[in-house]
Amino acid sequence: MSFMSRFRLAWRTATAGDDAMPDGVRPPSRAAATDPLRISTVFRGVQVLQTAITGLPIDVYVDGVRTARQPAIIRQPDTRRSRRDVISDLVASMCLDGNAFLRVRRFGDEAVSCEVLPPHLVTVSMANDDIAAPDMRYGYNGMSYTSRDVIHLKFLNVPGSLRGLGPISAAREEVEGAAMARDYKARFYTDSSNIKGYLKSDQRMTEELAKGAKKAWKANGDALDIKVLGSNLSYVPLELKPADLQFLETQKFDTTQIARLLGIPASIMLAAVDGSNLTYSNIEQAWLEFADYTLAAYTGEIEEALTALLPAGQSVRFDWDSTRRADMSSRYAAYRTAIDAGWLTIDEVREREGYEPLKEQAHERP
Repeated sequence: MSFMSRFRLAWRTATAGDDAMPDGVRPPSRAAATDPLRISTVFRGVQVLQTAITGLPIDVYVDGVRTARQPAIIRQPDTRRSRRDVISDLVASMCLDGNAFLRVRRFGDEAVSCEVLPPHLVTVSMANDDIAAPDMRYGYNGMSYTSRDVIHLKFLNVPGSLRGLGPISAAREEVEGAAMARDYKARFYTDSSNIKGYLKSDQRMTEELAKGAKKAWKANGDALDIKVLGSNLSYVPLELKPADLQFLETQKFDTTQIARLLGIPASIMLAAVDGSNLTYSNIEQAWLEFADYTLAAYTGEIEEALTALLPAGQSVRFDWDSTRRADMSSRYAAYRTAIDAGWLTIDEVREREGYEPLKEQAHERP
């Protein structure tokens, strides 16, 4: 079973949970088992976040100096899955639930593998009564783990709370409202209870006449048959414009609201914003803000989690330069400036661009 299948199963399980459990021990229950990934905007947002973060190179530093050698636990954290899948699971967990959990498998003191647990199946509690210095316990599948065995990643820390908050879990009302609007649109054409029109008269209608007109109209149940009206009655259909039939304004509002909630620029979500004037410069600025204020919230937690798997003195960082690359001419001009200033060599530039080092004599300048 895939991680997302386990996540959906966990979501449905959590909605049937016992609300009498103490706050923080059990994940917050939902009033309805609404899978947020069934909303197209949420699906697109999670996919954008996963794609942006999994595409970042990961560097390992030893005593603050970047090294080309990566430990096996960083190259492939889960021995049964790719590193890309593990990071995708962490991003989706923090986005949808606000929490991600890595169960670490060790050989002595060395971490040899880890796996992502479905956050809705993990309970969080304390073995002591000191919220400032908690002795954490994590329950999963009938087993209890300590902080040595489980690394807890939080999207947004809330003081005094054992669990973090994510954009989707923190704004369930907005997400559920978008789901209800989508479902109403789907039922609008097939729901016989929707009023398609009404009978109108230019004369005063008594209750008896109204009931008689209604009965006569409904006497022939075939909607395609010819209707005959009397008593100065006329049929007025409720005509909707094509844009109204598609509920375009509602869809646009929900898309913008969820994009804002996820911290993703509207241009990336393929959503048009009224009054916006997209140019190369402000799109580039939106990308930089997206990296600084949205992606960094996820990558910071993932960096700390992966660093915790390494021995002391080693750390993990994402290479952000790969997401902030300018056009080729601007990038090469910046490299030339760095080489002339002496703080980058040609081989270091070639390494950044994915090329092999030059031969020794090629380093000499004419």
